[in-house]
Amino acid sequence: MRKIVVAGLIILGLGALAVIVPASASQNTPNGTGRALRHGSSSRSLAPLAAGDAFVSNDDFFTQTFNHFGDPARGSVVGESWIETGFDNANTPQDIQGFTRTILLPHALRTSLKVQLYGFVTLDVNPDLITSSSTVNSAGALTRQVATPEIPASQLANDPHCFFFALATISIRWDDGRLSSNLILDPPVVVSNPSNPACA
Repeated sequence: MRKIVVAGLIILGLGALAVIVPASASQNTPNGTGRALRHGSSSRSLAPLAAGDAFVSNDDFFTQTFNHFGDPARGSVVGESWIETGFDNANTPQDIQGFTRTILLPHALRTSLKVQLYGFVTLDVNPDLITSSSTVNSAGALTRQVATPEIPASQLANDPHCFFFALATISIRWDDGRLSSNLILDPPVVVSNPSNPACA
């Protein structure tokens, strides 16, 4: 019986280690290589609805665990990013913006985070920076979220960018005083421009 309990604890421990994997943050300039168009979305808002929005679609949701210089026993932070598109009651796109969020786990004191919304005219060319949030410090909060300014549908309809993605930059102060700076949360997928008929 004791052997069965010990074996069960070992399996649980291995399962927990599989969840917290070392992060390999890319420091490269974003490009279209290896990116795929994402289909499917969530309609649950992860932020307050913008004026004129009846509901939202959250796409390109991406999450990554950043460990203390590769060692999860010394601390971890979960970084998340996504793109939110707002729709009115007639199912017409109203706006789009990029979001990022950090979730502090034990041994992480605070984070600073920024999110940028990039766009591709076509996936075979380098993306353009469309808009950016300011850099926000979590200031001791266990969770902090920041968003880019909204791009309204009137601007999107004439925007030549057919694909978008949100790229986040995160820095982490650990409880031993060390700093992991400029970690990049770079999703491998893009979402299409919902308002430009030329992109359909």
